[in-house]
Amino acid sequence: MSNSVPSPDALAPGATLRHYKGGLYRVVGLCRIEATLKTGVLYQACQGDVEVVWMRPLEQFTEKVTTSEGVVARFTVVTPAA
Repeated sequence: MSNSVPSPDALAPGATLRHYKGGLYRVVGLCRIEATLKTGVLYQACQGDVEVVWMRPLEQFTEKVTTSEGVVARFTVVTPAA
């Protein structure tokens, strides 16, 4: 697993990312979280329920998480945006 977290510049619409648990996701775009005015990332699964759009605060999106295999990036870029 990679330890390289994506930079905000790498989170352009269309980028494909892998979650540390294995799922693939496509970035829809960045957004502003109304309650906090912080930046969020809108993203959509590439498998399963592709109709759902998820949002996660940018700081969470780009953080590292502790797993049984050590500390890894929550998301890593698989394919940059075109």
